[in-house]
Amino acid sequence: MSGRVLAGVTSETFRSLQLGPGVIIKDFDYHEIDTFEVFHNAMLDAIRNGQSFGGTEGGINVEITPTYDRHNIDGATGRFKGDSFITDWMCQMSTNLKEFSPKVLAAAFPTSEFAESGRDIIAQRINAAITPEDYNKNHTWIATTSFGYIMVSLFNALGQTTGAIAAPSTGAGGLPFQSVGHIEDFDDIDYAPCEIWYVYRDGRPIESMQVKG
Repeated sequence: MSGRVLAGVTSETFRSLQLGPGVIIKDFDYHEIDTFEVFHNAMLDAIRNGQSFGGTEGGINVEITPTYDRHNIDGATGRFKGDSFITDWMCQMSTNLKEFSPKVLAAAFPTSEFAESGRDIIAQRINAAITPEDYNKNHTWIATTSFGYIMVSLFNALGQTTGAIAAPSTGAGGLPFQSVGHIEDFDDIDYAPCEIWYVYRDGRPIESMQVKG
């Protein structure tokens, strides 16, 4: 018997690694893109146009989590193929935002209203009611990989805070942020409110995969 330690590493492992925290972009218009170069330039344009939520701390967590239930059948004491069904999808991403600007705080408080209060001051009020206009078309995480980029886009995204704004005694403060995707149309009810793209720099077509519910 060989003393070699068993491991799952393959020749594809180091070609498929995800590297670094990535960036979160609001209202990223990507559906007509079909090449790496166009995707790359569209991402940079979105960042330059102020659609990025800026710097983060502690990384970016992306969650696509189904809630499962089972059909209750008398006498079925084990798990049977076909006995499970999904009752809900939670598609969300979270991080700590570092930029204290109207754009970033508006992402965390999407019902905000802004007004100029004098020459040097902008006032932000947070409306208690959520309207359809408070949802963004998407919040999209794009991160570097060994093969190019991976993208997760949350549809009809609504941002929120998940805790207190931190103002530490030393260093820079942070704003706990979470974005949640939502279904809009009845035609989409069979799918989770998100989409995953794998964007290859070596000329392969962009692969799009909707996560089925």
